[in-house]
Amino acid sequence: MFINLHLHSGYSHDSISKIKDIVSFVKKDGGNAVALTDHGNMSGCVEFYKECKKQGVKPIIGNEIYICEHGKCAQDKSSDNKTLNHLVVLAKNHTGYKNLLKLHKISNKNFYYRPRIDEDELFAHSEGLIVLNGHHTTSLFWTLFFNLDAIDSCDTVDCCRQYLYPDYEKRFLEVANRYRNVFGDDFYVECQLFDKKDILQQASGTILFELAQKHGFKSTGTGDAHYITKEDAVFHKTFCAIKQNSKVKDLPKIGYFQNGSYGIVTQKLADECYPKELILATEEIANKVENYNITLPVAIPSSNINNPRGYIRAKCEKKLKELNLFNETYLSRLDYELEIIELGKLYDYFIIVGDYMQWAMDQGILRGPARGSAGGALISYLLNIITINPIKYNLLFDRFYSKDRAENKILPDIDCDFPASRRDDVVNYIRNKYGHNKVAGVVTFSTLQGRNALKDVLRVYSACDFQSMNKITELIPARDKISDDMAIFKEDTGSDSVIYYCLKETPDLLKDYCVISDNGEFVGDYAEYFKIAIGLEGAIKSESKHASAIIISSNSIDEVAPMIRDKSSDEFLVALDMDSFEDVSLAKFDVLGLKSLDCLTEVNQLLREVGYDKRYK
Repeated sequence: MFINLHLHSGYSHDSISKIKDIVSFVKKDGGNAVALTDHGNMSGCVEFYKECKKQGVKPIIGNEIYICEHGKCAQDKSSDNKTLNHLVVLAKNHTGYKNLLKLHKISNKNFYYRPRIDEDELFAHSEGLIVLNGHHTTSLFWTLFFNLDAIDSCDTVDCCRQYLYPDYEKRFLEVANRYRNVFGDDFYVECQLFDKKDILQQASGTILFELAQKHGFKSTGTGDAHYITKEDAVFHKTFCAIKQNSKVKDLPKIGYFQNGSYGIVTQKLADECYPKELILATEEIANKVENYNITLPVAIPSSNINNPRGYIRAKCEKKLKELNLFNETYLSRLDYELEIIELGKLYDYFIIVGDYMQWAMDQGILRGPARGSAGGALISYLLNIITINPIKYNLLFDRFYSKDRAENKILPDIDCDFPASRRDDVVNYIRNKYGHNKVAGVVTFSTLQGRNALKDVLRVYSACDFQSMNKITELIPARDKISDDMAIFKEDTGSDSVIYYCLKETPDLLKDYCVISDNGEFVGDYAEYFKIAIGLEGAIKSESKHASAIIISSNSIDEVAPMIRDKSSDEFLVALDMDSFEDVSLAKFDVLGLKSLDCLTEVNQLLREVGYDKRYK
């Protein structure tokens, strides 16, 4: 059985493949294991792990790292070091996974055009890792040919051999032995043969396989999937043009964009392209990978209070007495909320939020009165987290948190508002109190959606002028304007595409450009562009720092989650999607910075200057 060991998801930023679709395709093809090796990125690892477990496919967590092999080129900012070698690295066990996380963070610390590491850093964290070296742009590949341009004129592998370095075997052995000395039997020569139209790939894969056999090195076959099927190639090509701010017609005339061969390698294709030995090696590697667990129970970090339950009750009862609210109504509500909080083990959560809210008050920093369902929690009111009395306004605690959520260990969400100019002060207080290695901001991923997806597609194909482009795309509403309708549409059709929704539900608006016929065909002058745009909706376009979310962890964050360096602030961020935090024990808190509170601060100051000393608190 052929196991895909070199495969990219949308987190690679040059792929359009969604993780759920990847795993489903592999499962349908009969595969029992698959690797995820995104370019310099591990943001999809938890989502990938969960989806594989859900579908009964063995997850192999990896990373295609960018590596500098000689000296300290990771720190070298010369123009010669913008282009780096690639290397597929797979985690064999939990130790390997933790080392992969360490390397991922190091590579982002060394970021220069790409996240990069030096070879000696890889070797220093080699335990538990499997390394594949050999596909194009790897160090083994560069040992072979002295004239790549001349190979374009070749149509056979034998023709390519005339362009081998005279000492290519010596060059190969120098690199291969260096890796084998570190990784032993967990080092494999990577041979790619999936694209029969790419003569350079066929030549390098064939010759590397010959060298590996001749000199006793293990070797394995791989793909290099950036989409799922050949039919998806047009979406991938379009997406790359969008990402590169290029026109589709101006993309390089290389197999990567032209042959439609960079989908997931099926068993049928592997049997056609690879010697049996290379197929069996993929199984060998998959079998080496242990069934380790990367998920952890959700955990609220410790508040460092010895008896958090008693602390909260005592503080709440004290506040009730101060407010002259120590009566049956309030005590009964307090008992009820404490019961639910006990079930969810949330005492430390409230103590932590209450602590930084109190600190802000002590510093004279304005804060918002309450946001959303948090206004329904009496405990939040009594701990000075909010300023709204929920009983006075008949607000329900169950809108904020319920027995069902507590039993399922789902964390609540309290949005805390501060002036935008003082948000960093609050976050720094949290870092200093709980540990810089245990507190971090988070990444948010921007995806192509509806109107913007269609606009980008029309642009990269030069389909029309700017005025016409705006006229067409303005007919596509923003998702938040039709969110309720989209929820119903998705339930009825299975589609989450805003463009498809518009074509089906408001066809008259778009009839001059594209319609869907009774047999499901896209028809019209712009039909192909609409079809491509629908295929690209949801593709990850960029990543940035989330405006409010922070993680407070019980342990060092980089031991359980990938982290990347924010280029604007130089701080490290947790690089997971929002749905994955709690799966690796991380608790999210929301600290928002609002310019409106800066305005109120200025107003307060002006009032004090004229002798009016009542202040908003």
